[in-house]
Amino acid sequence: MNPPKKLTSQQQAEEQQTAAHQQQTKPRVEFKSVEEMLRHDASQTPVPPGIEHRLQESLTQSSTTEPSWWRRFFRRPKE
Repeated sequence: MNPPKKLTSQQQAEEQQTAAHQQQTKPRVEFKSVEEMLRHDASQTPVPPGIEHRLQESLTQSSTTEPSWWRRFFRRPKE
């Protein structure tokens, strides 16, 4: 049988802080798939304004461009 450990006041304080931190943290969430985890993370993470602006510009430009290469390749010729 092991003798009981004597903890210093610093060790006791650290253990109390650790216990308090564990009680304050959010409950763990289990995900059924990686996609579900990524969706949850995306909903919790704000997009920086600069990136959001560049993304909006990119989407606007891509919607006005010509059809994709595969649509042009498989396009039926006019008879």
